[in-house]
Amino acid sequence: MKRVSFSSPDQLPESLFEPAAWMRLWFPVGFCREVQRGYTVAGYAPDRSRVDVSFYLHQTSGPAASWALHVHAGSMLNASLAGSRPFTVDEHCSGVLLVGDETAYPAIRAIVDSLPERVRAYVLLTGRHDLTRFIECNERVKAWYVPTQKTLHAFMKLKDKLQIDSAEPGVWRCWAAGESSMMRAIRASIRHVGSLPKDDAYVQGYWVRRRLLGL
Repeated sequence: MKRVSFSSPDQLPESLFEPAAWMRLWFPVGFCREVQRGYTVAGYAPDRSRVDVSFYLHQTSGPAASWALHVHAGSMLNASLAGSRPFTVDEHCSGVLLVGDETAYPAIRAIVDSLPERVRAYVLLTGRHDLTRFIECNERVKAWYVPTQKTLHAFMKLKDKLQIDSAEPGVWRCWAAGESSMMRAIRASIRHVGSLPKDDAYVQGYWVRRRLLGL
């Protein structure tokens, strides 16, 4: 991971400082062309003059990871906040189930840190690296790591253990993000769960695993 700090000549909007807030960033590709990627705000300065973004430097670097790898002070990017929806819980919520890989880790950390003391958090981390040691666990916060291929099974098992399906609507929130095919499977597994209506379940594909074909 590489953390990059961003500032702006204009005042940064308050919505950037909410849990799991994210930005759309445009990265240069070739001549006079840009591609857009979304990145979670991983931290910010106490005076809110600067926000930080953590880039996952994966082996098959795309335009965003390549930019982050070679970025220097003074570099500039276009950014917008369209689509960002901060994570919130209401007074009826008593537990949240969080799932994600390295790309979702900054948002998961922000969500866990923002939860009221009365709300329990169950965190299921996956991907190439075990990041559970960076989650401060206690009686209220639990975290586990599972390999990528076992994520859906572990999610279903934990959901059943917590008896989410039989709970009253509003008692639980589910937030999941990461590789797109994994997120489609998780979304399908909770589509008809009555205790998790649409507003209480956020599942978002952050990136796509592309299959490498040999000649």
